[in-house]
Amino acid sequence: MRFTDTQIQRLRALGCAIDEETPFADADQRNRAFKERERQAIKTNRALLQAMRSEGTPVSVNALAGRISSYLRERGFLEVSTPILISSAFLDRMTIDHSHSLHSQVFWVDEKTCLRPMLAPGLYDISRRLIDILGTPLGVFEIGPCFRKESRGSQHLECFTMVNFVEWGIPEKEKHGRAEQMVADLMAYLELDYELVQEESTVYGMSLDVVVSGHELASGAFGPHPLDPAWNISTTWYGFGMGIERAVCLMQGIDNVQRVGRSTTYHNGIGLNFK
Repeated sequence: MRFTDTQIQRLRALGCAIDEETPFADADQRNRAFKERERQAIKTNRALLQAMRSEGTPVSVNALAGRISSYLRERGFLEVSTPILISSAFLDRMTIDHSHSLHSQVFWVDEKTCLRPMLAPGLYDISRRLIDILGTPLGVFEIGPCFRKESRGSQHLECFTMVNFVEWGIPEKEKHGRAEQMVADLMAYLELDYELVQEESTVYGMSLDVVVSGHELASGAFGPHPLDPAWNISTTWYGFGMGIERAVCLMQGIDNVQRVGRSTTYHNGIGLNFK
């Protein structure tokens, strides 16, 4: 006799680690154990919420976004804010047409407008203008929400927060070393152990992924790239994109990204359904 699926779901929502192999002699013993674990979890979560109110929050999506923004600005990157609504022409320039696997995940507002599934189109467009004005080398970054029709699992969100940073005009012989050093510095700042793995990206081709505890945290690419001419860009570059919610999960040891995303049932990983 073990916890029921409903009991397991309830305890996990309250942040409990579940040992599904723990046996009980009968249903009565199981239900008593469930009620006690539920009671203790609610007590713990209530205390954590009280502490957050009086002492401030631990690592959260907004707090981490602010830290990363400060980190990049201190290193000379210019922060930008581009539109959340983008045109279908921007997706076309990213080669995301009806045959592309990402196209079916796009939230369309109308035939020509959608919620951005990534930050890259806006960053490309504004970077072209900034390069013309400021020249290179130039570091640019954005932190903001993106939207994709993802499966409702523990590792994906339909609305998630990304940080993308790119350095334009880095000499060809220096860009890979510069990219790896930026990742090393950022991961040290976040106190995360990582490894770099080459993977195939659906948009950029070969990518350089940052993997933490077996999970892809960030993905990097290099240019000049075949996408660049569509944006009238012809300089060398490297760039990385990272999911903020996934970073929070890895930093706090949370195994369900739904708990740290935008929600009315969770606050900073704590389930609010106490009844």
